[in-house]
Amino acid sequence: MKVSFAHISDVHLGTWRNERLNELGYKAFEKAVNFIINEGVDFVIISGDLYDVSNPKVEVIDLATRELKNLKDHEILVYGIMGSHDFSPSNKSMIRPLITAGLFKDVWNAELTEDGKIKLNYCIEPKTKIKLTGLRARKRGLEIEEYHILDRKSLETEKGPKIFILHTMLNELKPKEFKDMESTPKSLLPQGFEYYAGGHLHKTVPEKLRKDEKSFKIDNKTKIIYPGSLAPTNFRELEQYQFGGFCIISGDIDIESQTSNLNVRYIPIKIKEVITLFIDCNNKSITQVQDLLKDKISYTSFDDKIVTIRIYGTLSSGKTYEFRTNEIIQKIKKKGAYEVLINKSALTSKEYTHISVVVGKTNEEIENTLVHEHAQKIRIKSINRNDIENKIHDLLSVIGKEREEGEKVKEYNEKIVNDFIDIFQLEEEREF
Repeated sequence: MKVSFAHISDVHLGTWRNERLNELGYKAFEKAVNFIINEGVDFVIISGDLYDVSNPKVEVIDLATRELKNLKDHEILVYGIMGSHDFSPSNKSMIRPLITAGLFKDVWNAELTEDGKIKLNYCIEPKTKIKLTGLRARKRGLEIEEYHILDRKSLETEKGPKIFILHTMLNELKPKEFKDMESTPKSLLPQGFEYYAGGHLHKTVPEKLRKDEKSFKIDNKTKIIYPGSLAPTNFRELEQYQFGGFCIISGDIDIESQTSNLNVRYIPIKIKEVITLFIDCNNKSITQVQDLLKDKISYTSFDDKIVTIRIYGTLSSGKTYEFRTNEIIQKIKKKGAYEVLINKSALTSKEYTHISVVVGKTNEEIENTLVHEHAQKIRIKSINRNDIENKIHDLLSVIGKEREEGEKVKEYNEKIVNDFIDIFQLEEEREF
């Protein structure tokens, strides 16, 4: 039986605070959908984090709905799981309307057995009869606990071609730069699947997929594929990867012998060219660094490109806040740049005491580290420290919610209060 399907992960629609960069993420999704339709695949897998948050802006929901409907109109069904970003513990994720409308089939279908194990049920893809299942993600890697109580035997004894979808990092495949990411041993995955559609890691695994951009045969050593993010979601990804992409898997599956001959190829999605500038400030004064920047700006073409500037090192004189980043951004934009991002988190000065921070981490990673350290110092009777850490994250998430368009202030306030009550599991009735 001939089969072909697309594997997308970590789309993170709406991830940027900068709306011009968000628009590039939207265009990347649209471009991927158009490619998939032209390719004529049997179905699509999204292995988590279609949205950057469980309750995104209406523009984001509208875009996702339109593009998934486009796939359905071409008789291409979409299967997947919720990732750590679009998952909601209260089941209020905006993935739900997509499921209800038949635009997204959540393959996570679990039940608890009498002996306390998690039994996953299969979803059968009608065109190919491939059986799909998977384990949804939860915030901060809490789904890892579920891998330890997963009923693997029932999954492994099921006959027929099978695909497992996950949004979790595996110890054996973890790149060195992600050593602090929560992960689980590969041995906890159920065996005997034709393909494992991975998500959560914003880097292509294996790396040769992205580097060669050629197809290669899937074997027992390369059945677990992480396509990385569909488009860069932060400064570091723009700087290191410049673009994202997804995978197309195609080949033959013999249902009777339960063998497969599949190939995978990486499809890059390039929207804007990225120029990266590195400014070494070691043993230089503010004036010297500014002159260096002026020179680089003067002889570099920025037409319709994204520009990232990483300023690092220890100034010999001057203070870090004396950098007029807004002036630098405006000068580069006047030369035609699409957008300019400056990162000076690794910049220090001999003229003041440096506050130690983790350099090269995303805001989310820094936040996770600080919350973890803080939670370890708190002691509350009847609440363990892991629960304290989770509640802090939940509180930050609630505080960061914006009022939706057309939502009244009173309704917004009541929703925030109700979220707080849910977090602390309060039962007392209150009047507002």
